[in-house]
Amino acid sequence: MTIGPDIKEVYEEVGTTFTCIRDSGDTSGEYLHYKLNRQVTKPFIREFFLESYFAYDTDVQAGEVLRFDVPGDVYLVMNKTPQLFENEIIQYHGVLYKCNVSGELQRPSGEDEWDSNYRKQTTFRTIKANCYALQTEALYGHDIDTDAELGMLGVENHELYLPASRGVEQLDRYIPVSGENFRVDVIKKRRYQAVDVCEVSKDTR
Repeated sequence: MTIGPDIKEVYEEVGTTFTCIRDSGDTSGEYLHYKLNRQVTKPFIREFFLESYFAYDTDVQAGEVLRFDVPGDVYLVMNKTPQLFENEIIQYHGVLYKCNVSGELQRPSGEDEWDSNYRKQTTFRTIKANCYALQTEALYGHDIDTDAELGMLGVENHELYLPASRGVEQLDRYIPVSGENFRVDVIKKRRYQAVDVCEVSKDTR
């Protein structure tokens, strides 16, 4: 008999409850266990990365967005890997990236307008409102520069991690709630299975 249900029962006793944020409707009722990344001496890693464990029958998928019921932080599920014992899945291991921005993903509508100075302006339509993401400085290699403090980041050459299900396209615009406009210049679809990594820059269109 598999020990998956026993591990699930432990999570229900000592784990953390969360809500899965979905377009079809939020779902809740599951528990997870998490721990800090081993590189706890690096502030960025300690703040924005969690190793997580889900029950053997979890409904969570890579690329989805979770909100911890307490304290309310939002995370992006980067991957979901089964852990086996005697050829049975007993739990899933995953890595969570903390979403530090929420905003609106827009796309050029193809119908330009003219302003009062007879300059052509690009018009946009909303693809996804309340679009959670992790925004950080551009990467060098395949790992975030963990020695950089988030508050020290500039406004150019950023990367945006967001669910692949959003269907982001080149030249889309991302507007965080802070009000800045960022243009999607490059999309890296092969770094993660269910998460797109976008190079973005300030959008002056």
